[in-house]
Amino acid sequence: MIHSQNHRVVAELPNAAVGATATASLTVDTIGYDYCSLTVLRGSNAATTFANVLKIEESDASGSGFSDVTAFVAGGTGGFTVPAITAAGTAATSVVKLDIDTKARKRYLRVSYTPAATANVAITGRLSRAAESPATASDANVLTWVRG
Repeated sequence: MIHSQNHRVVAELPNAAVGATATASLTVDTIGYDYCSLTVLRGSNAATTFANVLKIEESDASGSGFSDVTAFVAGGTGGFTVPAITAAGTAATSVVKLDIDTKARKRYLRVSYTPAATANVAITGRLSRAAESPATASDANVLTWVRG
């Protein structure tokens, strides 16, 4: 088995900038996968604070019942800290990566991100350690899959 092929891609790419009072989110169905890596990318803007809100929530149902995963709430008690972005760094893309052992979590995970100032945002994810390896591009959730 080639482990780098044993994953599924999940992505949420808003078409427009996300305002400081708006939230970008991505819900991931983790069934059949033991690990999830989520990446939140914020395009350059003047804010030295990465986010007003950045957190992972979990639920047994896809559309309701989500609750915070304490260790994955930025600035929350028992959560994590996102360092300030230097003034020079505001001209570059800033990235936060969240790695989650899904064996210890509920089936659905949702990452929610509200930037500190209007910014272009991308949230991507990769499910890995699958019970069964994806066999097709559709299984891997990609447009095309080139192997060689």
